[in-house]
Amino acid sequence: MALLKESDLRKYRATEIVASLENHSARNLDYDEFDIFLSHSYSDKDLIYGVKRFLEDNGLSVYVDWIDELELDRSSVNVETAKTLRKRMSQCQSLLFVTSLNSTTSKWMPWECGYFDGTNGKIAIFPIVKSDESSFAGQEYLGLYPYIDVTTDVIWVNSVKSGYCSIKDWLNGKSPDNK
Repeated sequence: MALLKESDLRKYRATEIVASLENHSARNLDYDEFDIFLSHSYSDKDLIYGVKRFLEDNGLSVYVDWIDELELDRSSVNVETAKTLRKRMSQCQSLLFVTSLNSTTSKWMPWECGYFDGTNGKIAIFPIVKSDESSFAGQEYLGLYPYIDVTTDVIWVNSVKSGYCSIKDWLNGKSPDNK
């Protein structure tokens, strides 16, 4: 198993994402449910297109605030944005916390993680690395959560304790600690 590299994610063309998003622009998000709420730094915008596409190509539905709701203002912390994010998180089965060099400066990511942990609890870390790495130790509180890695045909959720399961099994209630 391996962690996803930036170069892997850049292979997904942003133009294909934009074209596919135009097709769902008329949908009513109030009635949609998603497998994943993608918590990330907007500074990683180009990589996030790739993450979203990668997950969707693996049969998962993914909510990304600035892609799914163009009018949402992520540039400032305010009551309306927080209200919208809480609503959308309630429509998601899980939260994937995308770590990168930029994620440490995000205003929203720690808030999203804390809120989701307190209401749902199904959180995994999605590390994006620059070179070949096969494990993720996490920093501070991120080390409390399982992390994502991949093989050629499966996305895995790895426990910090030593177990793992497929992301689809995890979304259906299996713990990566179960053997």
